[in-house]
Amino acid sequence: MSGIIASLVVLIVMIGTVLIVLPSGTPGRAVVAKVALPYFSQTWRVFAPNIAKTNSTIEMRAQWRDDAGDLVKSDWVSITGMEQIGVTGNPLPSNIRKSTLNASSAYKKRYRALDSEQQERVRDTFIEVAGDGYQAIPDDELIAELGEGDGDVIRFLRMDYMLMRNMTLYATAGFGHDIERVQWRITTSQPNDFTHRFDEEQQFDDSVITFGWRQSNVRTDASVVDNYRQVIERFDSMGTFEKAADNAE
Repeated sequence: MSGIIASLVVLIVMIGTVLIVLPSGTPGRAVVAKVALPYFSQTWRVFAPNIAKTNSTIEMRAQWRDDAGDLVKSDWVSITGMEQIGVTGNPLPSNIRKSTLNASSAYKKRYRALDSEQQERVRDTFIEVAGDGYQAIPDDELIAELGEGDGDVIRFLRMDYMLMRNMTLYATAGFGHDIERVQWRITTSQPNDFTHRFDEEQQFDDSVITFGWRQSNVRTDASVVDNYRQVIERFDSMGTFEKAADNAE
């Protein structure tokens, strides 16, 4: 009796396996797949228990004054892409290789903690007219405008300020000018599902969040700028800053 039961189980599994691998539209395949795939199909988690589902990159651009005093705007530079060069195949990359990768995750988390109106406002510029020039909107005015709430605004603005400093130092070192303002955007991409991993067509559209210009109201210490310049010289093998400067408007 037990042999008969075992044979029936094996037969059912074999039939189910055949149905699953047959082309879509085969009679009975959809029903069997719906029941079996949650237990027997593979996902990207086969490689890690809590693998990241998305990849985020930070791109920045900057503005500076030319010899005539006119503002020059650079093209976009992928800071994360530059840092990630050489990571492929390296199981233990240095922290600098994932600096903006970690920053983008923290920044997005604090951004998403804001309500829709606050999110719309922080995607705009943080610059105001001051006399014959421009200046950063004071923090107390931004807080009053956004509303402090449960501290989400404060946490976001702190991260926003640190990103402004980081991007300013990268831009100063990469473009070799006194940077007046910077802007960044975060692109989030999701790889194809495991079953579509060999497809050339991208299954999911990228999500891009562009934030407004921030006034670079920080002092750029020469030694710190030099450290950033060394990072660029070490990792920017594609000459992304040079290309962005060549395409400046």
